[in-house]
Amino acid sequence: MGDDRKIEAVIFDMDGVLTDSEPLINAAAVAMFQEKGLAVQPEDFLPFVGTGEDRYIGGVAEKYNFPVDLPSAKKRTYEIYLARVPSELEAFPGAVELVRVCRNAGLKVAVASSADRIKIDANLKNIGLPTEMWDAIVTAEDMVCKKPAAEVFLVAAQKLGRAPERCVVIEDAVNGVQAAKAAGMRCLAVAQTFSPEELQAADLVKQNISEISLSDLVGPAVDPSRTVVVPPLPVQAVPDFAEKAPTQSRPWGFWATLGLGVVVAVAYLGTQQFGLIVWIIARNSLGQEWAGPTRTGDGLLVALTTCATTPVAVGLVWLFAWLRKGITVKEYLALNPLSWRAAARWWAALVGLVVLSDGLTILLHRPIVPRVMVQTYQTAGFPPLLWLAVVVAAPLAEETYFRGFLFKGILHSRLGGAGAVVLTSLIWAVIHQQYDLYGVANVFAAGLLLGYARLRTNSIYPGLLMHAQMNLIATIEVATVIRLAGLSS
Repeated sequence: MGDDRKIEAVIFDMDGVLTDSEPLINAAAVAMFQEKGLAVQPEDFLPFVGTGEDRYIGGVAEKYNFPVDLPSAKKRTYEIYLARVPSELEAFPGAVELVRVCRNAGLKVAVASSADRIKIDANLKNIGLPTEMWDAIVTAEDMVCKKPAAEVFLVAAQKLGRAPERCVVIEDAVNGVQAAKAAGMRCLAVAQTFSPEELQAADLVKQNISEISLSDLVGPAVDPSRTVVVPPLPVQAVPDFAEKAPTQSRPWGFWATLGLGVVVAVAYLGTQQFGLIVWIIARNSLGQEWAGPTRTGDGLLVALTTCATTPVAVGLVWLFAWLRKGITVKEYLALNPLSWRAAARWWAALVGLVVLSDGLTILLHRPIVPRVMVQTYQTAGFPPLLWLAVVVAAPLAEETYFRGFLFKGILHSRLGGAGAVVLTSLIWAVIHQQYDLYGVANVFAAGLLLGYARLRTNSIYPGLLMHAQMNLIATIEVATVIRLAGLSS
């Protein structure tokens, strides 16, 4: 591989790379099936190596058409496995040393595995690489699509705050190599589980991890003398029941993302202007004069145009994501599920930010509710429509556009995760021209929290929920201020 990309992070697979755990988990799974009355062979599990224990166990059960309660089967497999870990699990020679070399060189290090957290924690602790030694750990609980899908490594890059092209992956399995390449990352394979011939899709193949040097990881070119030479072979087919990895899972590039973003913005503004014209014509036909060319303070117009422009923005974003081949709309816009527990944590974070913001506003002797928001609410005409626009439509359009489409393109650029958080927050703040500089600064601060949630969870949903929650709180504050001041009209 002869490019000059600077590598800033090393992502290690665990089973078969750091630890010689494949024989143990294999024996545990064989024993589990034997307890249930099914005799399976160790080689039956090979197609499912690296795909996570659900697929590892479930795939073999499907092969034999054997009904199995997967949660209980996995639980029993782990019981057998964990009982053997303290006395039998060992790190591959050179694995611990390589991790320390990477850390000492200033590289970020992460473990990215399709295994469950309980297994990862036990393995790392047993070989002397506890969780606190790592900058990021990605487990089966952090992803929806297991290897050979790219998600596991993209989540790792996001947690590390590095662009995928700045990361190098060390893998031992065919599914893992496919996942790394689908993520757009450099990949080094070690033939500790599969043969070198089966791993030929990697950028560099070593017989074992002890042969990997720092220059192999960060060097711009491959040293032929250190490479295991393998003849070109067709890529190993993925079983029908496994999710096939796309050959290209990268979003639009940085400038294409900004260009398409401008198209969405122009269409959004155009729809607003069209709505404004219709509004003027309608009022004139009713013999009512319109106050002026600005929508600020005209609550009913705000509500109508916001509801009208949301389908346009969301539809175009969806279209541009769909047009990018090799990556699904779900992956592009980070439409990944969020647990109730995680949602509650981000809800609490947003409440904390609102309390801090309102407290600072009071200390500065500024009004909690800007005058423009009061005017908008007073002229809403039909308040429920304004609530719908502010609490539902606006967050849906803006989060899909900013933390969905724009964020994904910037994330995969040289700016990486931090750049995506800051730049989307800045653009989002600047468009709120109805507020003064202090109000725009508050929007920017909120954007940083929403962007960080998007980066941390690899999901658009926490930002969407917090955005709706923030607007709901603001609207309640406006309604309360108007009622207390006796300003409602």
